[in-house]
Amino acid sequence: NLEADLVVDASGRGSQTPKWLEVLGYAKPPETIVKINVGYASRTYQRQPNDFDGVLAVFVMAKAPLQKHNGAIFAIEGNRWILTVGGILGDYPASDEVGFLEAIKNLPAPDIYNVVKNAEPLSEIVTFKYPQNQRRHFERLERFPQGFLVFGDALCSFNPIYGQGMTVSALEALALREELRAGFMKLSKRFFARAATIIETPWTIAVGEDLRYPEVESPRTPSVNFINWYIGKVHLASRTDNVVCNAFHKVTNLLEAPPSLFAPRILARVIGANLKPQP
Repeated sequence: NLEADLVVDASGRGSQTPKWLEVLGYAKPPETIVKINVGYASRTYQRQPNDFDGVLAVFVMAKAPLQKHNGAIFAIEGNRWILTVGGILGDYPASDEVGFLEAIKNLPAPDIYNVVKNAEPLSEIVTFKYPQNQRRHFERLERFPQGFLVFGDALCSFNPIYGQGMTVSALEALALREELRAGFMKLSKRFFARAATIIETPWTIAVGEDLRYPEVESPRTPSVNFINWYIGKVHLASRTDNVVCNAFHKVTNLLEAPPSLFAPRILARVIGANLKPQP
């Protein structure tokens, strides 16, 4: 056995902490679960200097709720592309050669397919499936073992398509450092309260995006329905307006708060872009 003043469970969304708490006579944390059944297939390709006219990343996003497949391709070291194709609600991309290329071809826009159809594959096709967004509300517990904390995906795991998990974990690490400097008194209560505040915005973004699909089972308030409607307009504007596109990515990457998308200059550009004929 190892003794420690502080033990942090960072074992991921499969964490056994809720079961351990029950064995020790503590209450399990309440959970919020939003099932999405998303799956991915990824592969690396040889990258040519003139691919995408030198652009280093391309996203092809589904228009919810009509489309269920997304694609993203990023330049990485070694003159390579890494490509991921994803599908939601069990509509997974195929993992065989023909099916994978067909999934790329059937994305909502042809940009990625036009490059990779003639590119040299450098790896096997690797798949990943993710069943649900999962949030454990440790901040609601009245009692918790002293010197023990839960962290990262063991605390809250998001749909990975939005790329927020590592950012949230980094913010939690900064919060933990500050709370440790303040001492061990009521550490778990202080940390879980801070973590809940950190989690709230990315959780709202991730779950809100998933709730644009009516098949996803979760309560929808009028405000959620309005925000989802507006984000759809933001997505449409982002196709042709770089200012709106950058504003949206700053929010999804937690560099700006969601209300920034309602700033007058962004709102005006969203309205203007949506009034124009769309390609």
